[in-house]
Amino acid sequence: GFGGSDTAGAGGVWSWDVAGLTADFREGGGLPEGLQLAGVEPEVVQDEDGTWSLLMPPDDSVCLTMSLGYDHGISPWTLEDDGKLHSYTLVLAVRLEHLPQTHLPLFTGGPVVAAEGKNAPESVQIFKNGGVGALGQCGTAETAVKPGRFTWIVVTRKPGELITFVNGRRCAEVKLEAKTKADGKKASEPNTAFAIDPKQCALLPATGPGGSDASEREACGVAVKYVALRIQTWNSDDKVREELLKIRNTDEFADDREDFREALADQLSLQPLYGKPPPVWLHPTFCAAFADHCIEGTGLDGAGSSHTSLEFFALALKRMLSNRSLTALFGSSLSHADWQTCNALLLAVDEAKKLAHRFAQSLQNGHGRMFLSQLTGALGKLKVGELKLVPSSLMGTPILFVVERTLKDRCRFTVVCTEPQLLAYHDAKAEPPKLRYRTCLVLDGVKWARATDEAFWGLAWYVSTVANGKLKPDQLLYEVLLSFLVDRPLDEALAATASASAPGGAASPAMSVQKSGTAHYRTLSHAFRFVMRSRGVGAAASKRVMLMLRLQILSLAAHD
Repeated sequence: GFGGSDTAGAGGVWSWDVAGLTADFREGGGLPEGLQLAGVEPEVVQDEDGTWSLLMPPDDSVCLTMSLGYDHGISPWTLEDDGKLHSYTLVLAVRLEHLPQTHLPLFTGGPVVAAEGKNAPESVQIFKNGGVGALGQCGTAETAVKPGRFTWIVVTRKPGELITFVNGRRCAEVKLEAKTKADGKKASEPNTAFAIDPKQCALLPATGPGGSDASEREACGVAVKYVALRIQTWNSDDKVREELLKIRNTDEFADDREDFREALADQLSLQPLYGKPPPVWLHPTFCAAFADHCIEGTGLDGAGSSHTSLEFFALALKRMLSNRSLTALFGSSLSHADWQTCNALLLAVDEAKKLAHRFAQSLQNGHGRMFLSQLTGALGKLKVGELKLVPSSLMGTPILFVVERTLKDRCRFTVVCTEPQLLAYHDAKAEPPKLRYRTCLVLDGVKWARATDEAFWGLAWYVSTVANGKLKPDQLLYEVLLSFLVDRPLDEALAATASASAPGGAASPAMSVQKSGTAHYRTLSHAFRFVMRSRGVGAAASKRVMLMLRLQILSLAAHD
């Protein structure tokens, strides 16, 4: 019995903790009242373990739709003034044959919206790295969804916050702050993002925000064996685990996680990157991380490149986030939000690898069309709260752009440069015996239309290819291109950013610059630390993360 009336109390009175909807396909049952798969006959198949699951059809016009009413305990007294549930718990048991190439929407709270000429609503989603979250928060690495097995996803929402859990472990914490008006003041009405409309809430829509995910669900191969919606919020980790324990089968608790050491026990650490990998200590990125002060003038000086450092950095960061012994020893003081930020940055670094390779190819052949096409396409898909690391160069020295979409029509644009000869436009701070620079030059409130302008990026690519001209490349970048971005002289924009209480001022501390040709790694390291700070990771916590990353790299060297 999946119908709502089967779980009502005596006299049809609903119990608070069961009001909502439950669909359990494990015994081979069909769709309950209140859950539809419009236009398609549901296909419930038996799995290898003897249980049953609902296969989601490849047709991109079909999705699960909830339509709940009084029979499910939904009444005007349980809804807010807008007719939606602002506090709830949603449980999904899903299996993906493959992780999505971009992201797989789970729900928005309303119907599927094929928005044309306007911004589509954001969705709670499964990211390409297996994280479950929204608004750029993809949770922690250890809670990522694994393909080929059923995963129990719990989403709880209350005013001001949405939290996701994966197999009973806290994954992502998403703050739902009040909307900001044009004058910078917060609006009085609450943020209604992801509030559920019980009359028409689409689950696992094949067409996601912007209509770009039509084939993503088909490619992932999605199966569902449990769906539940409760109007009660499971407001603690213990409550989530307690409720899942009542639902899940005993054999589902077997620990079948694939430990990365199993695949690497008899291999060199860089085997995933190269067919014939070198030991870690011979890699240019290792030398840049530990020997910047003593390789100047040697064969290792300037031997690295942005794409090789991105690959090395992503591998080391992924191992660090999965290294439980290391995190237990040195990461106990980090908060869940700190780990969540690190995992989101791992996703950004991982996505930047393809751009870096394309950029390197464009410099070699002198044609930037493919790189610019890939870059503008990637920026166009960027959602609020997400960021993109864009590799570039200036007079042959690697630099990095960080583009973070802060609002639908605004972004934060950061130029990261660690070469002392190119830092004339960056603030300096004398701390004898050192001279430190703000290597991350931050521009807040940049119009999104300008940051995605193909002409801007075309000229930025041109600047990366020229050595000299009427204007020096650094003058072209800082005085022309950046002034175009902010639509005023660069000095004025920097003064406005510094005077505002924006993260840019506090999150871009003065740092030591490189002593040899290690910009390929130093720019990435400084950008990583800058974004951590700008996203609320404290100074001590960010230093601890960088310490753990260096220890992880040393452990890879010890392994080899």
